[in-house]
Amino acid sequence: MRPRIVEELALLRETYPDVQHLEAGGQDWFLLPAYPFPEGWRVNDQPINTAPVCFPVNAAYPGTNPYSFSTPAGISFEGRLPTNSEATAAPPFAGAWHQFSWQPEQWLPTADVRRGANLLVWTRGFRARLKEGA
Repeated sequence: MRPRIVEELALLRETYPDVQHLEAGGQDWFLLPAYPFPEGWRVNDQPINTAPVCFPVNAAYPGTNPYSFSTPAGISFEGRLPTNSEATAAPPFAGAWHQFSWQPEQWLPTADVRRGANLLVWTRGFRARLKEGA
């Protein structure tokens, strides 16, 4: 595992102690098994407070910003499918997934993983997308 990814994983574990990491297809994949969701989200018509979320980081990271995150298939917001999203089979984690097109508005990483853009800041950004609803 690249040194930057080791540092990023340690930083993520401070907030998400159960985060999982896999290397697959030339990418680093991260799974947050219990990401908090705002009210109104459902999976297979069942209301959720938390759900798994996963995302990839390509080999050019941190020079290239991360893009997209995935939630369980069957996700909806107040009965509507989310926009800018699609079913996907890409994640290397078990289950069926639904990918959201999402990227940071600004990406300015620094050599110090705790300053500037990092994967913890990235994961906190998912909440902004989820608050938008469908």
